[in-house]
Amino acid sequence: MIKKIFKTLKIILFILLSLIAIGFVFEHISRFYFDRQRPDNSEFVTVEGRKIHYKKEGKGNCTIVFESGLGGDYLHWQDIQKKLSQKYTTISYDKAGILWSDPAKKTSLRRYTDDLKQLLEKTNCPKPYIIVGHSFGGITPRLFIEENMKNIGGIVFIDVSHPKQLKKSSDALKKSVQPPPKMLLSFFNEIGAIRILYSTNAFTSAVPKEHWFNRNVKHYFYRIFDGMMNELENDDKLMEEASQIDNFGSIPLTIITAKYPNGVEGAKDKNLEKEYLSIHNNLQKDLLHLSTKSTQVFAQKSGHYVTLQEPDLICNEIEKIAPR
Repeated sequence: MIKKIFKTLKIILFILLSLIAIGFVFEHISRFYFDRQRPDNSEFVTVEGRKIHYKKEGKGNCTIVFESGLGGDYLHWQDIQKKLSQKYTTISYDKAGILWSDPAKKTSLRRYTDDLKQLLEKTNCPKPYIIVGHSFGGITPRLFIEENMKNIGGIVFIDVSHPKQLKKSSDALKKSVQPPPKMLLSFFNEIGAIRILYSTNAFTSAVPKEHWFNRNVKHYFYRIFDGMMNELENDDKLMEEASQIDNFGSIPLTIITAKYPNGVEGAKDKNLEKEYLSIHNNLQKDLLHLSTKSTQVFAQKSGHYVTLQEPDLICNEIEKIAPR
């Protein structure tokens, strides 16, 4: 009996190891293919010995600067950037350690600021700058805005994070949005499990599974993972640094707030969902205090990914404050 159990366990172990090996080979063949899609060297600048990838399009008297959310890359803005580049200079980029940009040793608002400042200077982007941030992209550019107020023509924050949102959240709410352990995610990433998951399931239901955004997450998650986890591991620190910057003077500021008509994606506990929406709505309103010239606009049809669900609304609000 014991020998039979031992033999069965050996067979199961062999099958598991074989699947892991097949997954590992599949994942790394996929990476080899997608690594060949690396942009031309002309789309990179060097900052402190690191390569930062960017996409600059259009020609105008000001520059629309796109700041992505946590783990977000330049592709997130492609539809909005394409439309606005018909009238303005536009630039999107990959933050350190995300997609095509090299990782950085330090993570702080100072580093984000220095990276962005040098990127805009080295790519000869005309001033004034219109800062457009989504999600965590409302945290990372705060120091840059504070230090460059005379060069900022306007700000559009799209359902952005608030520095106090973690402190306002209950332990249960914080626990509900925590990702699995990094080591476990890293293992699944290496053996192709993440790629298979997003081949059968959409990363976000805000858009169809075959939408370019969901496809890009599936194809390039391995290039996003380390940078995303680094931002997650440092979010408390970055939020604290951002909380010290709470005055943008009289820079025109538009807060676009998602209304979540279909509820919060992935929410399983209605009480926690209610808590999240209450905190979200109150803190979105609080962001208006950042500037003496602020206004709030509601994205009636959108959840958090307003950038995907109502891009025309975003373009219209940017055009209202961008000089021609």
